Amino acid sequence: MFLGMSPSRWWILIFSRLWLNAGVRLAYPFLPTIARGLGIGMEQAGFLVAARSFVGLSAIAFGFLSEKKGEKVGLLVGLVFFSLGGLSIGLYRTYPWVLVGFILMGLAHAVYNPAVQSYVSAHVPYAGRARALGLLESSWSMGWFVGMPVGGFLIARFGWHVPYGALGLIGMVLCLATTRLPAAPEPHRAHPSTPPTSRDNPRSTPCKTAIPNHRTMEKITAHRPVAFTFRRRLWPALAVTFFALFANESLMIVYGAWMEFRFAVGIDSLGLLSTSIGVMELAAELSVALVVDRLGKKRALAAGLLGAAACYAALLMAQESLPLAMVVFGAIAYCFEFTVVSSFPYMSELDPGARRRWLSANYTLMVAGRVAGALAGPWLWEHTHTLYGHIGLSFVATLMAFGFLRLAPNPDHKPAATSGRC
Repeated sequence: MFLGMSPSRWWILIFSRLWLNAGVRLAYPFLPTIARGLGIGMEQAGFLVAARSFVGLSAIAFGFLSEKKGEKVGLLVGLVFFSLGGLSIGLYRTYPWVLVGFILMGLAHAVYNPAVQSYVSAHVPYAGRARALGLLESSWSMGWFVGMPVGGFLIARFGWHVPYGALGLIGMVLCLATTRLPAAPEPHRAHPSTPPTSRDNPRSTPCKTAIPNHRTMEKITAHRPVAFTFRRRLWPALAVTFFALFANESLMIVYGAWMEFRFAVGIDSLGLLSTSIGVMELAAELSVALVVDRLGKKRALAAGLLGAAACYAALLMAQESLPLAMVVFGAIAYCFEFTVVSSFPYMSELDPGARRRWLSANYTLMVAGRVAGALAGPWLWEHTHTLYGHIGLSFVATLMAFGFLRLAPNPDHKPAATSGRC
């Protein structure tokens, strides 16, 4: 056993995430090639990516599916969407079918990502969950390092559509492998809304006298305001996700345009920067796996936000030097990825009885933050052609995320459930 699961289960989950992530990241460097292959302009090609991102807002609806049917069903549905999306692009190669394929691949992420986070969280105790989820999330950066060379080779040799067809076939194999995974255990529902009983804790001593039914109902009813207040305190945690993603996306979506405008860099330099950002993302994911369980999830999340805010401010002093700007952008990528990956184990324990729902809501807010940032960043660039507005916007949004984090509960200090007194 490794971190609560057998190595074979880990390989299935990590390989699935790796290729799902490769399918998403493949579009960014090769979008002009896809546009030429379809005979469309970049604006229409950009709509493919926008549509794929937009359907990610449906993640919270699929969270209820996983909550009703279990995480394994979510994993399988996500891989089915992924396979159908890849095959529709690889086989039909017309704009309407490619649009359908991109939408299906967006739905695949909306279903699979929260489900796999909840699946791992259900198997791994909270004390070691950051290590487990950090390892799982390393598939995001590995999707770049593995998917881009393979995708580039297939595009150069066989055509722009071939990598997507290959991903569809890989998805079918992974779907079959996922059917062999056991269902996730039910989360422990030690929560103020459902007082634990001797059935929740077999070692506890049962009450000698049975409590009448009307007394039991009064006791449960008395806990409902506590449950409402508790869940209301969880919403600031989702605001943290939104503002952190908005801050990063509004800046990073124009960093390539700014590099070209400010330093007249070419494709090679932008490619080097993209590679360095991928390295920093991997370093951040491994850092989460190594230190966050000991540091504390909420404390690590706060450190990531403050580090990101400091990096945004440092960019003000790095606009005259290309090497310095590349270093700062790499640091931004590290702090941002550290923040995002730290948020997953943090969110997983805020309400264990509704973990699937809250992780899906967290993914929805991630997508919403990215969409809002993708709209605000280019608009601001078109009106200013400087980064000063972006830096200020990102800095303020990150501080807002930090402020909401101060209002959110801390699962690291959650008291252990007791059976109560009879």
